[in-house]
Amino acid sequence: MKPIDFPQSTKVLQKPSTMSDNECSSLHVWNDGKQCVSCWKPTFKERINILFGGKVWLGVLSGKTQPPVFVSGEAVFNKQPLKDRISAFLSEVKESIIEAWESLAEAAKHPDKRKHFIVGAIIALVVGILFGALVGFIAGSLAGAIKEWWDSKGHGMVELMDFVFTVIGALCGALVALMICALFNINSVLSWLLK
Repeated sequence: MKPIDFPQSTKVLQKPSTMSDNECSSLHVWNDGKQCVSCWKPTFKERINILFGGKVWLGVLSGKTQPPVFVSGEAVFNKQPLKDRISAFLSEVKESIIEAWESLAEAAKHPDKRKHFIVGAIIALVVGILFGALVGFIAGSLAGAIKEWWDSKGHGMVELMDFVFTVIGALCGALVALMICALFNINSVLSWLLK
């Protein structure tokens, strides 16, 4: 944006002698002793940015006697190149996955979590063989959700990891059920019996 002259202006603030015309221009202002007002004209690109971004940036550059002021309709902060931003995002995702994996590995050492895994796997395997792998997975996951709901009613301690291990067990059990059904070339035992 560039400062422009306006009819009500009472004073012209000159640019510092240390700055060139490209770096700083004169600033027409209206001054009543309490406040100082200036008028700025945005470029076409800045108008579009203001229209869609809704932001105008006011900045003051460091100066000795009269600090130069600037107004911009564009973000004034230096953005990293797209490649660097994508790289940083992928790095954060990688760190999150590693942390989640380490958390799962640590939780797997507890007998309680192994019990939840086995229960989810058995339910999914049995129901998956009888009714299909997807139904088995849903049944195993639902069993974990019901157990956590029961714990939330004061019958135990609610732990998200218990549910996670039940779902992982249900996934493993459903995959085994799917392999067994594929081995015998049937969708499920129930569909085979009803033929």
